[in-house]
Amino acid sequence: MICVMPSPLRRKKWIIVVLGTLLLPPSAVIVTAACLAGCTTSIIPPTDPTDPVSVFVLDYGRHSSLLLRDTSAQAFTEYAYGDWNWFALDKSEWYDVFPTLFWPTRGALGRRTLHVESNPETILGVLACEHVLEVAVSAQRASELSAKLHSQFEQRSETAHYQPLYDLSFVHGETAFHLFENCNHMLADWLRELGCEIRGPAMAADFVVRERAETDQP
Repeated sequence: MICVMPSPLRRKKWIIVVLGTLLLPPSAVIVTAACLAGCTTSIIPPTDPTDPVSVFVLDYGRHSSLLLRDTSAQAFTEYAYGDWNWFALDKSEWYDVFPTLFWPTRGALGRRTLHVESNPETILGVLACEHVLEVAVSAQRASELSAKLHSQFEQRSETAHYQPLYDLSFVHGETAFHLFENCNHMLADWLRELGCEIRGPAMAADFVVRERAETDQP
């Protein structure tokens, strides 16, 4: 799964899926197909978070990212993760899929500032995403994750590259990118840091928010 944002590369995404399926070992094809076809990943928010604030999961179809209120509380910052060459540099021809999918490549941490109201309907109207999920977490955890991602970005600011296709600025990521460590896995890791429980593979941008009582029903 290569993480890309909205429509300009939608056709290429299906080329990637087909090529990847042809080249993966049979066992990996079965696992990947199962994850992509029907394995929804559940986000279970923390129960009764202290001083709750909203964070937002942005679903762009195959790519997902996280929207956090910045420390000034006057705007939001969107954080995204992907492959450096594919995502940040837009090297997205069919032959670029092979290094991106089949061995670890340089990751890319992207961000942009957004001045939007704190509700899913407004965010959906402003951004070219398909779905917006609202998750209530503790203000302290949200602030800590925001500060951590801000620090990671600033520490690598000498590598910064702006990609106008997505209106995102990128820096080199801390971790490598590959099929089984993609943008959706990174989003799941960020949500865990916010106190959420993640149930499911997080292979694709197919997330739902469920209450704990709902998921614990037999």
